[in-house]
Amino acid sequence: MPQYTIKKLENTEIASIYDTYMRRDFPADELKPLSHILKSMEEGYGFSLGLYEEEKLAGYAVFILCEETKCALLDYFAILSDRRGEGLGHRAFLLFGTYFKENLPQVAGLYIESERTAAAENEKQRLTRERRIAFYQSCGCEMTNLRAVLFGVDYSVLYMRMGNPAQGAFLEALDALYRRMFKPEHYAKFVSLTEENDDNH
Repeated sequence: MPQYTIKKLENTEIASIYDTYMRRDFPADELKPLSHILKSMEEGYGFSLGLYEEEKLAGYAVFILCEETKCALLDYFAILSDRRGEGLGHRAFLLFGTYFKENLPQVAGLYIESERTAAAENEKQRLTRERRIAFYQSCGCEMTNLRAVLFGVDYSVLYMRMGNPAQGAFLEALDALYRRMFKPEHYAKFVSLTEENDDNH
């Protein structure tokens, strides 16, 4: 039985992953410049984790922290393309939960952005988005009524409860996190966070 572990990544490691995998795994309009990811890590509000089978990378994730509101955001997450379909996504989420519990017990919950099904351009895209949301829900994430539009990309927001007592998802908490992530002029122009009253996810 393979042994899987989570390891916090150094700047050089995430830079290599960015060039080798992230450019392939994420659409150009969703991928921040590497300099932004490294800056968040250098300033202490961002960090990256690698999922390893023995010594071999199998997946990776980039997180943003907001200590003031005791929450975190899953900024990027992917299993390497040749390892997909093995159930490693669920395994990674279990290990993420353990990592947060052991290293960041103050974090009450994790926000996850997933492209809105209602904004899909065609049936194929809608089904892909539905599957992605269903995956997060199967990992213990709850759909919220929050909607984020970031640099033109329309997202539903899910929430994974952590911490004790578990804190619910709040617009104010995620808004504070976005203000940490983006320059004021970019936040004002390219970030919209609202609460939706319907089920159009």
